[in-house]
Amino acid sequence: MSEKKLRKRAEEAELKENGLRETAPDECVPEEKVTGESAPEESAAEDFVQEELQIRLPGRTLDAHALARERVAHILSLGQEPSPSPYNAARLPGFLASCLNPVYLEEMHLNEMNQQEQQRERLQGEALQGEHPEPVMGTASSGSDPAPLLNPAPLFNPALSAEELEAACREYIRCCTAQLMRYAEPADELVVESLTTLGAPLTLHYLLTGHIPDEHTWEHGEPDTQLSDFLHSVGAPAEGESALFCSANGYYTPGEHQMSRDKFGKALATRRLRWNRRMERTLNAEAHMAATCGAWLVTPADPLWPPQLNDLGPARPYGLWCRGDSRHLLDVASAPSVALVGSRDPSIYGTEATTHLAAELARRGYTVISGGAMGIDIAAHRAALTQQGSDLPTIAFMAGGLDRLYPAQNSDALNMIVNRGLIMSEVSVGNTPTRWRFLERNRLIAALARHTIVVEARWRSGALNTARHAMEIGRTLWAVPGQINSPNSVGTNRLLRDGLAQTLTEAADILEYDAAAGFELGTEHESEWDQAASSSALDELTERQGRVWDDLSPRSYRGVDEIAAALGLSARDVMADLFHLGRCGLAESSGTSWRKVRPAVAA
Repeated sequence: MSEKKLRKRAEEAELKENGLRETAPDECVPEEKVTGESAPEESAAEDFVQEELQIRLPGRTLDAHALARERVAHILSLGQEPSPSPYNAARLPGFLASCLNPVYLEEMHLNEMNQQEQQRERLQGEALQGEHPEPVMGTASSGSDPAPLLNPAPLFNPALSAEELEAACREYIRCCTAQLMRYAEPADELVVESLTTLGAPLTLHYLLTGHIPDEHTWEHGEPDTQLSDFLHSVGAPAEGESALFCSANGYYTPGEHQMSRDKFGKALATRRLRWNRRMERTLNAEAHMAATCGAWLVTPADPLWPPQLNDLGPARPYGLWCRGDSRHLLDVASAPSVALVGSRDPSIYGTEATTHLAAELARRGYTVISGGAMGIDIAAHRAALTQQGSDLPTIAFMAGGLDRLYPAQNSDALNMIVNRGLIMSEVSVGNTPTRWRFLERNRLIAALARHTIVVEARWRSGALNTARHAMEIGRTLWAVPGQINSPNSVGTNRLLRDGLAQTLTEAADILEYDAAAGFELGTEHESEWDQAASSSALDELTERQGRVWDDLSPRSYRGVDEIAAALGLSARDVMADLFHLGRCGLAESSGTSWRKVRPAVAA
């Protein structure tokens, strides 16, 4: 049944219900009789709304005991968790279930007692419903919410150590986040509001059940003390650290709402109608799909979460699916990084410029970030993979699930990135790339990198979308000047003309910028071109010979084929240039490989 028809039937049921409530002036029906007759009709209207629209009416107090049992069943639904586990930091399956409170595990085995208790609760609920009918969806309750029930036993075993309890809470939040990423669209207003003020576990609960938070939960957030304490600890400043510089400050702020509870309820009903088909995927199925391709999940509650992404504010991803070594995430936060983006059908000039810049920056220790697409993206990834200057040479952001690397033509390079770098996506496994997901992904590329370089871009290009995101969050934007008659350079030249980007002609421009900004680059990151600008030997080099000399390392020898691949030149041309550099005293050969000789020590 279409959404339009469902809404029409809901309106008809509401009108019918309102008509039954009204009493005509010439009717002399006792008030008690009207109430008795309208109650079944009101109950029927509520049943229709709940069954057809799959929503729940507001004003109900959260049953903390039922919520705890629901969460236990949710965790146990993992069943035979795949190995390695995509949710556990140590990749150990079954850890979360082993941390559950034994009280709830014992209850799971008492089926008869549970059935009797559920029957008794249902009868009590029907009695209360007859005495105090619930209001229609979208209206506030006539009275204040009932007092919340006493907190039940904690979800996890109280005998756990502090480290084990923290790991259990973190893993459960990963499980909830995985399902939220499956159901919700990125940066959705309702989900962002709920994650910030209620936390991931409650957000998933309300999205699945359709319940609307009662007044107490709306103001105080997570009722479970263990989960609440953990959520408050995420982003809390460490000892001696100022809260102003805390990277994840504001992760969980209960009570600080940006929308009313009534608006939240209406938005929740709309989202459930829109995302209904996505809610069929279970937590166990999600885990096995991720395990088949070696994907694992990181969330803002994890210590490995890249703090740069917090600069996106409400547009921050709910989590990131990743492939590669998780230890590389430590390098993401500390290592210098640069995003190279541009046209998917670049010119020869654009490809050569990308190859040169990416290889040079990767050799100087920079992590090259791009989108893995055809053209400029894959040229940047391939060039970075040829270098050994960084433990994390490159990161690729996908616009679809990580089970199918897109595009297929780049699968060889993307698999190399998995082995040496990281591939990330905010899209759940199994989802295919779409046009709007490519645009959504661009904000992540801009946020993760310290600098954004637009190599080539047409007048209307996705690369300019990345540039806009970079400017919005205060990242340094660079553009490579192009030919004035080239359609692929119209966008980059416009950025330079309007003063929105800085001109980039050499990797040394970025090194100088970071040095002036106070970043420690090290001697191997200094610009040899600037150090030897007055050298007559360097002044006499051709442009190609200068590129070859600039690509050499003063510490280690490099082969001709490696240099040629990094610069996009033929091995014959590179060999000729190396012999010339050797005669000028600017390069030294070991017989089969070459290294740089600085002009200061040149003969």
